[in-house]
Amino acid sequence: MSKEKILNSIETIFSIELDNSHDAEIVYNSIKPEVSFARNERSTTEIELNDNTITIKIFSYDVVSLRASINSYVRWIKLSTEILKI
Repeated sequence: MSKEKILNSIETIFSIELDNSHDAEIVYNSIKPEVSFARNERSTTEIELNDNTITIKIFSYDVVSLRASINSYVRWIKLSTEILKI
């Protein structure tokens, strides 16, 4: 059986809209360092802040890596927003 690669790459973009630009900036600054540290051969991420919306673009070469990246960013965002409530 041939192990032919079906996908060359996968890209996903998702946005998180927060209540205000101040909270968005805090969350953005808390997860932005992860973009630098989370780089690997299987995926790359770009993050952007626009007013009260954070947009995350993930480029991956396989579904497993994409899923792991999405889960990581969702967890970090959830944690950051929960800390804002304290």
